[in-house]
Amino acid sequence: MLLSHNFTLPESEVHSLNRIEFGEVFTQGLSEAAGLTCTAISHPHWVIEVSYDAKEYTPEDVGQQCANTLAAYRKAHTQKDFTIMALGGIKDTPATSPYPALQTGEWGVDIVETSDPKEFLEEINWNKLAGAKPAEAIFKLDCKV
Repeated sequence: MLLSHNFTLPESEVHSLNRIEFGEVFTQGLSEAAGLTCTAISHPHWVIEVSYDAKEYTPEDVGQQCANTLAAYRKAHTQKDFTIMALGGIKDTPATSPYPALQTGEWGVDIVETSDPKEFLEEINWNKLAGAKPAEAIFKLDCKV
């Protein structure tokens, strides 16, 4: 599973995490979860690869753990209220990037920090994106900070 980061909060209110900080949140935060490992990757969109045992975890379980991990980090570092979403989907087309990238059949998860989940989902046309995939090939999870 590959993770990317979308940050739509005012930086004057919440510190935007750079790629290294974002990666550290997960490598440290998920380090105690048995069967999960995180590795930083070099890609323009994807930041972290999360490996897990499919016998122990579903993709939704891992997505929820990722959202909860970032929420726990944010709760310790800010007093602002906002939402973290994990928007996951299985890649169903061949990879076209020369970088190490999401391969057909693998999960990509956008970790989103936003004060207005509804607006964010409308901006990315989530309903159309989600409607084009079978229900078992996509998920949307929320976590309040």
